[in-house]
Amino acid sequence: MDKELKKYRTLEILIFGIFAIIIVFSFKLQIFEGKKYHRLSDENRIKKKYISAPRGNIYDRKGRIIANTRPAFYVSVIPALAQQSSIESIARLLEIDLNTIQRKIKLEKNPYASVKISRDIPFEQISLIEESLEDLPGIEVGIEPVRNYPFQELFCHILGYVSEITELELKQMKDYKIGDYTGRIGLEQQYEAILRGTDGLDFIEVDVKGRELGKVSEYRAIPPTPGKDLYTTLDLELTDSTAQFLKNFPRAAVIAFNPQNGEVYVIFSKPGFDPNRLVHGLTESEWQLLNNPDDAPLYNRATMSCYPIGSTIKPFIALAGLDTGFIESNKRFDPCKGGLQFGNRYFGCWKIHGSLSLIDAIIYSCDVYFYQLGRYLGIDVITKMLDDVGFGKQTGIDLPQEKTGIVPERKWMEKKYGKGWTEGHILNLSIGQGDILATPLQLARAYSLFANLDNTIATPHLNKNLKTQNFVINIKNEALNTVKKSLAGVVEKGTGMMARVPGLLVSGKTGTAENPHGDDHSIFVGYAPSENPEILVCIIVENAGHGGSIAAPIAGKIIKTFWAINKAEQYEKY
Repeated sequence: MDKELKKYRTLEILIFGIFAIIIVFSFKLQIFEGKKYHRLSDENRIKKKYISAPRGNIYDRKGRIIANTRPAFYVSVIPALAQQSSIESIARLLEIDLNTIQRKIKLEKNPYASVKISRDIPFEQISLIEESLEDLPGIEVGIEPVRNYPFQELFCHILGYVSEITELELKQMKDYKIGDYTGRIGLEQQYEAILRGTDGLDFIEVDVKGRELGKVSEYRAIPPTPGKDLYTTLDLELTDSTAQFLKNFPRAAVIAFNPQNGEVYVIFSKPGFDPNRLVHGLTESEWQLLNNPDDAPLYNRATMSCYPIGSTIKPFIALAGLDTGFIESNKRFDPCKGGLQFGNRYFGCWKIHGSLSLIDAIIYSCDVYFYQLGRYLGIDVITKMLDDVGFGKQTGIDLPQEKTGIVPERKWMEKKYGKGWTEGHILNLSIGQGDILATPLQLARAYSLFANLDNTIATPHLNKNLKTQNFVINIKNEALNTVKKSLAGVVEKGTGMMARVPGLLVSGKTGTAENPHGDDHSIFVGYAPSENPEILVCIIVENAGHGGSIAAPIAGKIIKTFWAINKAEQYEKY
């Protein structure tokens, strides 16, 4: 009897223990870990679907769209629901590398998240994929907004482009997720924070194969917040005309802006690229073509290429002499006989000019006059003036990746040449050759000193809502007016005559920059109307020859077009 009672007691304890364990674990599962398992259950049943926010539109100065968004198809994979056979099949249908898909999937930590593996897919291809979706668990097709550039190459360098965030960027940029687009170069990069927008979130119920059953009623969808629009100072018509004027030249850069307030009408660089292709995604061979170092189509020559500035430097050399009182406007040096012998080297001039005053030396661009003037002033006086007007530093334009150029002041020369530099270097500098380098944008900004009425230099900008301040240069009015008179003479009767516009007074300066790698670069900087300028144009045409014969007439056409487009009713009075 005792044995039976003992057995009964043991069984009772065992049953009680089992129930206690069940109760404890039930309590643990339901009370302590209930939320966790409910979440895991929801993750199996509910798919979080991000709704891509459209980027803000970009407009020109007259409200015309130059960048917007369009709908495009994409294919994505849900790692937890996709079978290996599904991934292999979709790789074949999309004609993309299987390793590329697997690498993207590994980057996503949430196995139930939708990983976009291909975007901007043609309708014909997406139709074939949709026919097979029943047999492809974990694969889905959707529509998202993608960036669109309706004018293709026309604004490529100034707008930039967008592309998917990289693996490295994903680690550095916490607000982004795999598959997100981000701005590259140009305004897309500069104003990424305002153009981007914020993605929305939807909650979809799915079955075990990942097929969507419908929206989940207990969760409220979060709508996307579109990016903010950007209104620029750019002029669509003038930019398009500029491209037409340069259609026969393979490499060039143009800046056109208002020298009074810095509003940029045109920044054009050639050759260019179609930014829509980069949104879609490039093959390795296509990417290599875009990175071709000879043509460098991704490179914005207007803000990133540094050139010798040739004779366009001469007004600043003259200004340095006049402002310091070292010379007067009627100053004459030894007459030009076609060149100047200095030591054992002969420094040539492009023409025999004879005896000239300072004003005529600018008008007819006499190298021999400026060899002598540069040597007379010395490197410190020259480079101080160049530094004062903004050479050797960024302009402050609202664009990324702007180059600074080089002003070869004394310390720079000593660092590069040691005791080996001579006055011969100053002679070269005095005609814009040798070590001085500047971007077209720097050159344009420096010339705004001559185009303004209040001894200021403009800060160029592209965002129409961005107000920039001109900075004041401490220059004697008499010195500045002498150079302004000379620049008017350059177009009236000197080397820049081909920049003349009927009925409009134009001032400017030609330049021909020697190029050790090929033919000379053709340069012209000018503004109009001379007495109260509203447009300043700087143009560099690579390997095209003399500034007076190539760059000057193109600049004249740009100025004439600007006036016809924007000032038609005022044109007759000039």
